[in-house]
Amino acid sequence: MKLLSPVCKSLAEAFVDDPFYRAVTVESSADEAKRQLILAHYFDLAIEEAIGIGEVQYAGDDGAAIWHTNEASETDAKAYGKIRKATLERLLGPAGFDNYQRISASMMKNGAEQLANAWYLSILGVRPAARGRGLAHQLLEPTLSRADRLGATCFLETFNPLSLPFYRRLGFSGEVRCFEDVTARPYWILIRNTAS
Repeated sequence: MKLLSPVCKSLAEAFVDDPFYRAVTVESSADEAKRQLILAHYFDLAIEEAIGIGEVQYAGDDGAAIWHTNEASETDAKAYGKIRKATLERLLGPAGFDNYQRISASMMKNGAEQLANAWYLSILGVRPAARGRGLAHQLLEPTLSRADRLGATCFLETFNPLSLPFYRRLGFSGEVRCFEDVTARPYWILIRNTAS
C-alpha cells in the first residue's frame, strides 16, 4: 500500500464511529489500528477520485471536503467509478465490500438517483483535535460559492443528526429523513439549491 498523506489519517479519525464506515470496515473490527489504516486508504482513494471528477478542499492536514461535481465527462466518471469499485473490493474484503455496495444501492434508491446532476459532497471531515475552529465552514465555502455562481444544486448524506443545524446554516434547506438497513440507522439527505 502506498504512503498516506496526514489528511487521510485525520479523516479516519474524524469518522472513526460513523455507522457507514463501521459497516464497510467490518472485517477489521477486531483490530482498531488496522481498521484506521483501511479507513485512511479509503479516504486516499476518495481524494484521488474527486481530484479527477470533482474537487477537494483542504484544511492543512486537519481535514478535507471531497466533492463530486457534474463537470467531468461521463467517460471519466465511469473510469473512476470502475477504479473505485476494484480498489474497494480489495481494500474492504468480501463482507465490507458487500456492505458498501448494499448501502450505496439503498442510498441511491432513497434519493441520490434524482440528484444525478447535482454536486455531491461525498465527505466532509475534520479530525477531532482540530474541531471548533470553523474549519468545516472554511472547507465548504469555496465550492458552495462556485456552485452558486454556476447555478449548481448541491447535496450530501449524513448519519449524524448533530450536523444538521450546521448544514442548514449553509443553505441546505431540502431535507429527507431515510433509514438504512445494513447499519440499521437513520440518515438524512440534505439539498442546497443555488443561493439567491
